[in-house]
Amino acid sequence: MKKFAFSRASRLRLKKEFEAVFASGKKTVTRDLVAWHYPGGDKEKKIGLMVSKKTGGAVKRNRLKRLLREAFRLSRKELKEGTRLIIYPKAGCAMQNLAQARQELDTLRLRARLNDDGK
Repeated sequence: MKKFAFSRASRLRLKKEFEAVFASGKKTVTRDLVAWHYPGGDKEKKIGLMVSKKTGGAVKRNRLKRLLREAFRLSRKELKEGTRLIIYPKAGCAMQNLAQARQELDTLRLRARLNDDGK
């Protein structure tokens, strides 16, 4: 697999995967995001996105999803091995570009203590 590829294996897709993170994961909140995180079993780091209609129309929701996926893809190497992450943007989320999305994910990673310590 390429270093920066975002494959299907990097996504939480099944209902049981989402439920496992919600049931036994922890919740972390930033200014624009709510996230649930859980240390999974395998080495693959995965992300799941839930974007409500309260955040805006379809164009804005899809743009938020694209920005968050790309920000995760670029900063994935900084996360602990096996991290499962579900991100829920709050209503009125102010992210407009990739730099803001990366900054918000970095803030989330630091608050949730999901940094890879190199172990």
